[in-house]
Amino acid sequence: MATSTVPAVVTALHRLLVDADWPLRVPSISVGLPRQAEREMVIIGDVSSDQEWASIGTARRDEDYTVDLYVVVLWPGYDQLEALTRAWDLYAVVEDVVRENPGAGGAGVLWSEVKRPSGATSVDDEGYAYQISSGIRTRARI
Repeated sequence: MATSTVPAVVTALHRLLVDADWPLRVPSISVGLPRQAEREMVIIGDVSSDQEWASIGTARRDEDYTVDLYVVVLWPGYDQLEALTRAWDLYAVVEDVVRENPGAGGAGVLWSEVKRPSGATSVDDEGYAYQISSGIRTRARI
């Protein structure tokens, strides 16, 4: 019996995002921070989880966890509105992928949902950036 569905869900999420239908061009998609910042990135980040014994079933556990997710757009030479718009366009694809595949990760995964996102702007000598921080909340029985 698996001790957690986290590896299977993160692997499935990565595969689904790589294979998704992205507008204009495919962003860099990574598990953890990429070695080098790209112009457009979707980053599958840290996991926070909790397990408790299930009320039904022999030696079964319920697992709740959130996989942090970030959409980052770094657009040198463009304006802030363009960076913001592109980030939300990319985030819409992430939402669609999760909604269309609520049990991604296989056996034991009951559902996954996108948590409420928040956005932040920044600017430096190289241009404008926009980051959306969110998470994929998952419930499983193992």
